[in-house]
Amino acid sequence: MEQARGNDSIWWTACLLYANACLVPLGPALSFVGLLVFFAQGFFLPLTFLTLDVTFQVFNVLLLSGMVGTNSMNLEALQRLAELSGFGLASARVAFPGHISQSATDCVVSFPGKYSDLWDKAVSSVTQQDTFSLACVFLTDTASGLGRHAINPNTPGNCWCRQIYGPAPAATYLSVVQVSADESQNRDQTLTFKRADAEAMGQRLLIKQHQEDIEWEQELAEALQDAEVRCAENQYRAPWGCQWFEEWKQNVDRAAELHQTLHVFYFEDSKGKGKLPWELLANERARHDARKNSGLGASQTAEVAYLDKIGLSYVEHDIMEFAAFLSSRTAAAGS
Repeated sequence: MEQARGNDSIWWTACLLYANACLVPLGPALSFVGLLVFFAQGFFLPLTFLTLDVTFQVFNVLLLSGMVGTNSMNLEALQRLAELSGFGLASARVAFPGHISQSATDCVVSFPGKYSDLWDKAVSSVTQQDTFSLACVFLTDTASGLGRHAINPNTPGNCWCRQIYGPAPAATYLSVVQVSADESQNRDQTLTFKRADAEAMGQRLLIKQHQEDIEWEQELAEALQDAEVRCAENQYRAPWGCQWFEEWKQNVDRAAELHQTLHVFYFEDSKGKGKLPWELLANERARHDARKNSGLGASQTAEVAYLDKIGLSYVEHDIMEFAAFLSSRTAAAGS
């Protein structure tokens, strides 16, 4: 209650929840007494008990619905109250391990993650309607594999990171979050995700909020030194790991076994651009040159290079073609 003072909406929400907590044991107790009276009186129940029981139940519903008082209890106030009390109600990001359909004829093996709305549609389509296969993998936390590494069988003792990324710079072990006053609505959720990501990947989390310039520069310098230590301790491997690549590779292998047609989607107006040979993925200069005008995300570059390396053919698409691709596969699945 004390933590909520200063914000009328949050304080009133706390009051309503407190009153509801008091009524929780009282309601069943009154109902139990009424039941005893019912049997003791031989099907005669005093109207007083019935009225009190119903009144408490209705009042409890009104409290939970936020219909009591001048300030309504809404989800935003409830979420903020939970955060003040040390409990998070942030929406969880859903991990996706890929989905290979036994009956599908097509498989999307590379998709630009920055088109998040289209990605959500792709995941929804394959999980709910089984319209096509989706080999792409999205790891969100430690449990799903974020920050984990997988052994590359071609280089025993080493994971895939050395092949697909090369040595990771120390800066990748530093996660900087800048919080401004006008972002207060989504700030807590963003920080929750950033903290979870930093913990999973062994990164140093640095939050820029109200520091003066000198104070911020000192914090940043200290954090960069810490990031260098973390990077060296993890053998200069990518902090996000390469478990995703191993799982993606297994999905692709399965789709190939099922003779599914493979599809790669590029950035808008950049179809076919930014590809690199497998042996040059870890070459910093080659990677930098390819990124200048690339139609592929960083992970996609490794995915397409692997497809070319093992000789798997695929159909290339502009991301703006995805809506038509989705419609045609949905129609085919429904026929």
